[in-house]
Amino acid sequence: MTLREAVIQAWVELGMSREKAELRAKISNAFVPDAAAATESPVRPGHEQQFIAELKRMFRKMDENPEAVQAAVRTQMEKRAKMN
Repeated sequence: MTLREAVIQAWVELGMSREKAELRAKISNAFVPDAAAATESPVRPGHEQQFIAELKRMFRKMDENPEAVQAAVRTQMEKRAKMN
């Protein structure tokens, strides 16, 4: 299982449709191209469910604090804009 597949599985387990989860993963790769290669990295065999559980916990926290997530994204976008 790759990191990308684990992220999609976590979103599906949280109630998102598979199609929407896959689209969200593609969009993420487009917005963060430097991280796209890392999404094909394998999750350590035998730790897949633990990793998915941690992703779900992280996604829930992000949903609980959308303002903080937006602020972090904005900060990263500003850093990238300055580099360009």
